[in-house]
Order: sequence, then structure tokens, then C-alpha cells
Amino acid sequence: MRFFSRFISLLVVVVVSLTFPSEARPIEVGGLDGRIDIGSKIAIAEKVDPAVTLDQVVEPGSKIVFRPSLTNTFHGSGQSGDIWIRADLVNSGDTALRGNLVIRFPYLEVVDAYIVGPQGVEHQGRAGATAARSGIAIPDPFPAFEIDVPAQDSRTLYLRVHSNTVVVLSMWLHSSADFQLWSKGSIALHFLMIGILCTFTAYAISVARTSQNNAYRIYVCFCVSSALYILFSTGIGKAFFWPHSDIGTMVLINALQAASTVFGALFIASFLDTRTRWPAFNRVILLIAALSTVSVLIFAMPPPAAMALYMLMSSIGPIIVLAGVWVLHRRGVYGAGAVLLGWAPSIMATVWMYLRIFDITPYFGINHYIVPIALCLTVLQFSWAISNRVKAAEASAVTDPLTGLFNRRKLDSAFDRTVQRTEPPCTAVLAIDLDGFKAINDTHGHEAGDAVLRVIGQRLKKLSLGRAKSFRTGGDEFVVLYSEHGDRAVIQAFGSDCIARIGRPILFGTEVLFVGASVGIAFVQNDEEFKTGIQRADAALYHAKRDGKGVVRLYDERQPPVGKESFRPALVSG
Repeated sequence: MRFFSRFISLLVVVVVSLTFPSEARPIEVGGLDGRIDIGSKIAIAEKVDPAVTLDQVVEPGSKIVFRPSLTNTFHGSGQSGDIWIRADLVNSGDTALRGNLVIRFPYLEVVDAYIVGPQGVEHQGRAGATAARSGIAIPDPFPAFEIDVPAQDSRTLYLRVHSNTVVVLSMWLHSSADFQLWSKGSIALHFLMIGILCTFTAYAISVARTSQNNAYRIYVCFCVSSALYILFSTGIGKAFFWPHSDIGTMVLINALQAASTVFGALFIASFLDTRTRWPAFNRVILLIAALSTVSVLIFAMPPPAAMALYMLMSSIGPIIVLAGVWVLHRRGVYGAGAVLLGWAPSIMATVWMYLRIFDITPYFGINHYIVPIALCLTVLQFSWAISNRVKAAEASAVTDPLTGLFNRRKLDSAFDRTVQRTEPPCTAVLAIDLDGFKAINDTHGHEAGDAVLRVIGQRLKKLSLGRAKSFRTGGDEFVVLYSEHGDRAVIQAFGSDCIARIGRPILFGTEVLFVGASVGIAFVQNDEEFKTGIQRADAALYHAKRDGKGVVRLYDERQPPVGKESFRPALVSG
């Protein structure tokens, strides 16, 4: 069945080829308003010796055979010789045409344009990735030329395309006004994407400066190489920086593409710590990175080796990395899911472009933007993953791992005298110390003690929700910053609730454990009282312990702070 369908398709192509006119159809340009796709109205000659000149092409009896294009977009290879294009332009209007011809493919190395009239060549120009812009070539990332056809007259356009790459000839004829609109819009869109990458690069730099994690420094390199790759692979870099120079960009583009692959793979390895979690996969990533680095020299390699290395660097290697990250995600490695989502758009864009290169998928205008868009999505997702990890690290730094409450470091920052405040951040400071906790540790062991602390932490968190912040400042010591404004009796009642909640039974295995608490409260009316709140609450707690434990005591200004100062933050001492 498959053979039969292929035979029918081949038969249709042969019939269409035999019935198609031997010459390209004239292109009517009179009254051009907007743009027209002229790809199906041109004639093409392939595999032409680069030494052939225009005179040899147009002379009677020339051996150069032009065949009409059967599709809007010609797809072929320039490695077997030059490609010549002929288009017959007819202006049946009453005004002269001044339009712009654009080949929307930035990788073309050299494109020579000739406008031939009754007297021979009237105008000519040159553009391309390795050619200095001259003649009728106009400023644009793509090879573009100015076309003039007098009213009630015709001209023949010849293009010679010399490029050792895959050649995709999507040719459009624009009116001058439409070309300006389209070109500026295309450039603006690419610069927008470059700007997005630069923004995330700045974020990555800020993270790398404050972190010892080497993954963030590698990520900065990935962002920079990706932004530069978009800049030069779209032709914008050459058009803006050295349009009148023969300096090419293909080697630079290959180097930037290799750099993006290398830094992307190394970032993934470092971010997911594959060296520890999966050493074999880490070695594969390092091998891919090494081969991708060598691929910068593909221009000096034999074609088969160059093609194999390029495929590894641009598609096979990244796909292998994607598969490995998927395995890590299935194993439950933290961050692998976010990396998987980030790496996937670039891989899908690469696969799509390869399908286009092998002429499997149709040509769409979005093809020119799909890789930059994919890189932006990758950087966006990677930045989100980094942001989540940074937030988690920051939260871990100020959180007690046992109870989940804020720790002493977070409390110290709240009492930092350098913070400028217009009013105190709380209305009362409560110092809480457990009663009988040492006996639980001595009798049932430290596991029981840890279980008790975890339960008490959860109880204080629930009780404080919406009106206070709870901190664990030591072994069995806690501080609560009460923030609601209210009567002092309400705050004192809150302290009693803390004692009651803490005193509830706690189940540990088959054992039922009990622990009590004493509370000291210091009320806060201004910033100065807040700065000394811990010391004053600690003094009140000392009196609660002295008065029999399990009670709430308020700080009395007539009594100086006495007793231990285990709650005093270093930032407020003195």
C-alpha cells in the first residue's frame, strides 16, 4: 500500500512537470501595493560552476538550463555549485515601480543581483553573510535589493546565490513602504527577544554575584551566548556591525550555537548535580560538551565529519541531554521537572528546523522566529527554576529545619538597628521557655524530644496565624512577635493560650508525653521599646520561671532585666 501511494505521488509530479511551461511566468508588478510571494514564478538553474559569469548565462546557446520553480519556496543545497534565479518583471502600470526584493534566509553567503534591460545590465548589487553590501543592495538582515521597472516596460532579474549551506529561497517582492514596515517590525521583534534574554542575563548575574553555586555562573554564559546567537544567526549582527565588510559570520554563528549547547548542558549538569546523582549521565554530558566545543572547527573538517559533528552539537546531543533529564525527573530529582520544561522548547525548535532543512515540513514565516522564541522560553523557564531554588535557599537560611518556624537569624534581622522604621513591627514580644523538656530527652531520648519540638512548632504556627510570627531561638526556647493592635489583656490571654496549647498531650509511638511552658511578655509602644523587647521579655520570663512555671508574667519597668540573656540578639546588645 505504501509503495502504491508513493508511485501515484511520483506519477503526479511527472505529469505536472511535463505539462508545466518551460519558462517561468512573468511577474506583474504594476501598481504593487504591499507584497507578493514570487517563489513560484521564477526559473532556477542549480549546480552551476561558480566561475560562470552573467554573460555566459544570458548568451545565446548557453548551457545553463533554467527550470520553472514548482513551489513558492525553493529548497536545495549550495554545496554542489551556485544557484541562478531568473525572474521576468513586467510593469503594465502608468507609474514606474520602485520595490524591494527580499530573500528571507540570512545564511546565504553571497547573493549577486543583476537587473537586465534592453541595453544590458542596468543595475547590480551584492549582499550576503560573507559579502560586503554594495550597489542596489539595501540595509537589511536578509539579502535585499532595490528593484526599478519603468512604466509600460519589463526587466529581467538575475540572482546568483553562492553558499555552502542548505539554501531556502523564499522570495518576496515588497513595495517600498511595505518593506520598511515589514523590515522594521522583523528587526524590532528580534531585538525584543534579545532584550528579554539580556534581562534574564542581568538577573542571572545578580544571582551569581551573591551565590557560591557554580551553576549560576554557567547560566550567565548560556544567556549571553544565546542572545549573541540570535543577534548573528538572524543576520542582524552583520547588517548592523559590518555591512560593508567581507567578514563572514558563519564561523561565529557555529561557535555561538556550540557555546549555547555547551553552556546549556553544563548548567543542567551543575544545577541537577548529576556528578553525584548520576555519574554516568554526567560523563555523557561532559563528552557532548567536549565534542560541541570541537565542532567550532567544522569549517576545516572533511564534509562527512563536519556534518556528523554538527548534527551531534545541534540536535543529537541536546536530545540525549533531554532524555537524561527526563530520567532524573522520573526519579524525583528536585528541579529536573523545571529543567525538562525549559530544555524542551529549544529541542522541539531544532527538530522542526531539521524537518524543514530536509524539506519534510512546509515553509512558514514563523520559521525565522521559532529558534529565538524557543531560546527565550528556555531562558524564561531556567530563570524560573533558578528563582525557585534561590527562594528555597533563602527560606532555608532563615527557617528552623526541625519545627519549620523562623530561626534566630531571622529574628536578629527583625531587630537590626540599621532598619529605618516609622513604627515598631509588633505590639508585644513574648519569650517562651518549655517546662519539663529536659526530662523528656533524658527519659525517652532525643527522638522523642525532636518529635515534641515539631508538634509545638506546628501548634505555635497555627495559634499565631494572622496575628503573630513565631521563632525558635534555641533548644526549647521560642519567641513570638505579636503584631495585632489590641488591649493588653488580649495579648496576655494570647500568652495563656500558648501555655494551654503547648500543654496538650503529645503522642510519641505508644507513649503520651506532656510538656509545659512559661511565658514572659514585654509590650511595645515605640521603636526604642522594640529594640530592647527581647531583653525585657526575657526578664519577665525569668520571673515566670521563678514564680512556679506554667504562668504568664508581664515585664515590670520598675524591675531591671535580670537572669539569663539567652534570647538577646547580637545586633541589639549594648
